[in-house]
Amino acid sequence: AEAMAESERLRSALLSSISHDLRTPLATILGAVTSLRSLGGQMSKETQIELLSAIEEETRRMSHFVTNLLDMTRLETPNLEIKRDWVDLADIIRAAVTRARTAWPERQVELAVAPELSLVHGDSGLLEQVVFNLLDNAHKYSPPGSPTRISALARHREILLEVSDEGQGIPPDDLERVFDKFYRVKHGDGRSAGVGLGLAICRGIVTALGGSITAASPVADGKGTRITIRLPVPAAESGA
Repeated sequence: AEAMAESERLRSALLSSISHDLRTPLATILGAVTSLRSLGGQMSKETQIELLSAIEEETRRMSHFVTNLLDMTRLETPNLEIKRDWVDLADIIRAAVTRARTAWPERQVELAVAPELSLVHGDSGLLEQVVFNLLDNAHKYSPPGSPTRISALARHREILLEVSDEGQGIPPDDLERVFDKFYRVKHGDGRSAGVGLGLAICRGIVTALGGSITAASPVADGKGTRITIRLPVPAAESGA
């Protein structure tokens, strides 16, 4: 009975999250398209570009949301087998940073990847999604104009990947809960950002690859969050 009740609670949370997080971008897209169709000929070029940019941004947001849902479904599939190839984590990080800079050109992303970083055994597509989700999370919870920092280095037969921001931080009681499905830390004004799947997906993928993920906050001056991922380096790569 308890399992059924929990399953029903999660199902209701999922349906509620999907309806809420799709309704908002769809309303923006519909409004922009309607305005362009009805009044496009009377609008200035700048206004038309602004509406088209809104359509592009909201469409990208929905695409990212659907990708997260599909990833979570995949991670919860019984007997999940993640593809494991030798992949260059430095290239994966750079690809995710490029995506982030394209999605949020106003956001400053500082990259520090150690030279000759060891190869890891994993799925390049899923690992890129992990890094992008962390950058996306930092973007949501940080003030405009503040930098997001991402670094990677080898240490003690593992690769240490960190993403830090200068946002408001995470309350101590929430540091572990942020990795739960549908859990969202609220802003100071009571609003919450995102659907609450990004970090849950990160934990699922990293754990499936034999690694770990943790959150620390504050980072400096009473603010900021740092997400740390530790991925094992196979003995052949670590020189053992």
